[in-house]
Amino acid sequence: MEPNPLDLLREEMSTDEVYVKVNAIHRIQIIATILGPEKVQSQLLPYLSTLTNEEDEVLFALAQELGNLSSFLPNPSVLLPLLETLAMMDETVVREQAVRSIKTIAEVLPDSDIINLLVPSVLKLSAAENFSSRISAVTLFGAAYPRSGNFKEKLRQKFLELSHEDTPMVRRAAVIEMGIFAKVIEKPFLISELIPDLRQLAQDEQDQVRTLCVDSMIEVAKLLSKEENKLHALPIILLVGEDKSWRVRYHFAQKFPQLAESLGKEITENSLIQTFVQLLRDVEADVKSIALHSLKGTMNSINREKIQNLVFPTVEAISSDLSLNPKVRKNCAEVISEMVQYVGREFASAKITPIVLVLLNDESFEVKMKMVEGLGNLAAAIGIELLSPPIVNQMTTLVRESPQWRLRQAVIKSCVDITRHLGEEAFIRHLQQIYVAFLTDPVNDVREAGIEELNTLTTIMTPEWTVAEFLTKLEEIYHNQANCIARVTIIKAMGSIYVNSDQYVPIFNEAARDKVANVRLVLCKTIKKLSTKIDVSQFRNLLQDLSRDPDKDVKYYAQQALR
Repeated sequence: MEPNPLDLLREEMSTDEVYVKVNAIHRIQIIATILGPEKVQSQLLPYLSTLTNEEDEVLFALAQELGNLSSFLPNPSVLLPLLETLAMMDETVVREQAVRSIKTIAEVLPDSDIINLLVPSVLKLSAAENFSSRISAVTLFGAAYPRSGNFKEKLRQKFLELSHEDTPMVRRAAVIEMGIFAKVIEKPFLISELIPDLRQLAQDEQDQVRTLCVDSMIEVAKLLSKEENKLHALPIILLVGEDKSWRVRYHFAQKFPQLAESLGKEITENSLIQTFVQLLRDVEADVKSIALHSLKGTMNSINREKIQNLVFPTVEAISSDLSLNPKVRKNCAEVISEMVQYVGREFASAKITPIVLVLLNDESFEVKMKMVEGLGNLAAAIGIELLSPPIVNQMTTLVRESPQWRLRQAVIKSCVDITRHLGEEAFIRHLQQIYVAFLTDPVNDVREAGIEELNTLTTIMTPEWTVAEFLTKLEEIYHNQANCIARVTIIKAMGSIYVNSDQYVPIFNEAARDKVANVRLVLCKTIKKLSTKIDVSQFRNLLQDLSRDPDKDVKYYAQQALR
């Protein structure tokens, strides 16, 4: 006789091991499949209703699985009473999962069940003594309201009542739900009831409540016309943007790109940007820093004139203020690299290039790093004027003298990035000597980065440059370099350029006789790599000699290259 799956569930739930109970709960769907709809309703659900005193982990799993049982029942509404009980729990994760499951079930319920079962449940939770139940009620209004029939007005009034109750946690939940509730209530009520409510909440004594108003206003603004936003949404948004709490201003600055998108370009340019500029000047470093970060996503919502005359002077002042936190100046460097494409070439060349030099000379590694990383964008927008002697000299100083190897690596990469936009002549005249510094850098990651970038560089530069300039430079350094690490780097670099096979001969012949085994080993690997691109048959004799090398690793790789 087959064991009853419900008996097995009871047995597992009788253990003291929480993980066993959780695993048992997660098998409810299998049990439901075996029992069938009738027994699920008559036997399984009554038993599950006895488990409300279990550990929080078990209740969380139960709340999850109840949301998945609707497909096993002809009438999923029978799940609501147990989920309502779980939605009244003090433990947040249990309560929130119960609410999610109720919302899932509500999607498949007929209107009659919404009116007769879900709405009364929401109202019951709204009137409960424990605030956790009222929080659950607040988050269910959006699911219940659209199909609540004659209860709509009562639900709206109850929601507004909860949004102003004494318990701050309930008010916070209400503000969070505002954005969702705004999407389902009728527009006249949105304007006449919900927005005035938000205006009051934007002046709440709790700064967390005021902070959350920003997120709700983003969603509300999307539902209004331009004129409605000017009249109803903008005053609330400006109120929050000038809040006395730096945390509220921080959140406002963080969300500003979304606010600008919701309100539209015209309102942003004419009314909202002034408030944002004040945040760029904020006395709190964190607010100033996040405002700079948000500026990158905002400039496409502001015209060129506003950026040049209103935004840029503020950013320029930040760049010259050495007393500011490095994090602020780092974000300033990043935004400068983005702003350049919005202000026009002449303005960028005249106004932004001096700032680039200031930030490249900054004491902070992070600031210099961010500025170096943005040089490619700057070159694309400004052109050859970017490579003024002071900037080129500073890049040279950084790649040769900076103690931070990541910064030297970034300069090497930036040379190729700039060349991608400015072409071969700019590289030869201004960047070549900076770039080749990777060949003798003491840190392997810098050397490897230079070799990797060489693959890109050779697609930009002409073959004539590769032979006349770069190959000549490699030979010069190789013959004058006592450091075997540099010789290895040069051999690896040879493997990333493709010229006539005769032109490899001088260095390869010398490398084959190198006293350092690692140089000979890398030579074998490089010839193997080149064999897929060029004819390396003339190196056969060289490889045969190396296949008899006293070093076993050299011998092995030479034999591999001969195959």
